[in-house]
Amino acid sequence: MVVTVPRIGILLTANTASSHASSPDTVDSSNTPEQVSSATNKNINILLLGLDDGDFDNPNSPRRSDTMIVASINPQDKTINLLSIPRDSRVSIPGYQGYDKITHAFFYGGPNLAVRTVESFLNIPIDHYIVIDWQAFIKVVDVLGGVNINVERAMNYDDPYENLSIHLSKGYQHLDGQNAGEYVRFRHDELGDIGRVQRQENFITALESQLLQTGTIFKLPSLITTINRYVHTDMNIYTMVQLAEIVKDVPSDGMHTDMLPGDFATIDDLSYWVPNMAQTRRVVRSMFTGSTEQQSSQAKIME
Repeated sequence: MVVTVPRIGILLTANTASSHASSPDTVDSSNTPEQVSSATNKNINILLLGLDDGDFDNPNSPRRSDTMIVASINPQDKTINLLSIPRDSRVSIPGYQGYDKITHAFFYGGPNLAVRTVESFLNIPIDHYIVIDWQAFIKVVDVLGGVNINVERAMNYDDPYENLSIHLSKGYQHLDGQNAGEYVRFRHDELGDIGRVQRQENFITALESQLLQTGTIFKLPSLITTINRYVHTDMNIYTMVQLAEIVKDVPSDGMHTDMLPGDFATIDDLSYWVPNMAQTRRVVRSMFTGSTEQQSSQAKIME
């Protein structure tokens, strides 16, 4: 679900801030432009969280993160690295004994615990988070007029408990917001959640192409309204404006995606994605810790 966010959602969220930045009432004096500018000399790591639909019988109950992506923005070389973490990844959640699925970190403690869990697991700092409600995805795609994508296989799955009904034919087609949501949420084949992560990466490319069309500028008011309603972040306005300036200059080949290395395993009758820690350390070094002396020292700590 958070597939709209990597460059797309960050830029839209930042544009929302930019539209209000001229108002003195919106200024957070605790974070001046000078402070933000100095902070952007290093990679900016943002945890992107897409929430599931929750419990329909108890709408106020805690929700799980259906999608989790760490976005690392490098202001120096104008690149964005995206690491997708499957929701069933087996990790240790701070404050809880043993191992659990990483999706439960948000359920137990919201975005703050999700951030702490990822920081502890990957041994990198997370500077900010962006939480996106499922409805944001559907509405953004609809505002953009849908998206063209190749559905690689027929997808049919019904789950009344999750209010999920997926029925898509194989082939190249135009998807509206609801059907696009079905495409990126489908994980009921031999690859499970891993196949879904791969489809989300495909969708990032397709939706970004749609967003960058000339006519999108006229849709910004509707997009900004959607972002304001369904997207939550701990970033203040100055930080978001700074990010907008960085992200808009990222070239088309400047965004790189990868997925947490690992393998399927069944432990105590539960299905997990078990990370390969040796490969994970190499991925983290490559994606997150290569630009400054401080980051290099963090990579050595992980050895």
